[in-house]
Amino acid sequence: MDDEIFIAKYIAGKVDTDDLVEFANKKLASGVYSDHLLNILDETPKVWVPISNYFEKAVIDLGYEIPSFDDAIWVLVKYHITLISKGNVCPAKQFQEMLKDIERFSLHDGIKEYVGDNIGISRMYAWYHEDHCSPEQIDSEIFEESLKWVLEYSEKH
Repeated sequence: MDDEIFIAKYIAGKVDTDDLVEFANKKLASGVYSDHLLNILDETPKVWVPISNYFEKAVIDLGYEIPSFDDAIWVLVKYHITLISKGNVCPAKQFQEMLKDIERFSLHDGIKEYVGDNIGISRMYAWYHEDHCSPEQIDSEIFEESLKWVLEYSEKH
């Protein structure tokens, strides 16, 4: 998993202490060094507060910024919808994964008309919940909507 995606999942509340320890271990094993990554591995017991503090310092050491919650959500949405638009994943299943990753984000706040239009996913969301069509048609429509989303939103975020 790309570091930016992992960091976004961290901000979205989708990783746990073990995930942070695994991240530090993989980075160090690949030759990336940071005192804060070492601190993650050395910390005992492995509990959230010190580990997450070290993780955030390590993120800065690695040259990344800690995104805001909203920015992290956009990173995750773009990641998942781009995967769908490439046609190599099952659109409905990948959309479901995206919804899990962004579950702490309100798809209702700031909408103009439909659920999810605050991040441009209202049509995909509607197709995902469609129960009068075949799974193949739902996948096809989510795929088509993902192509439109990439064209309209990908460069903006």
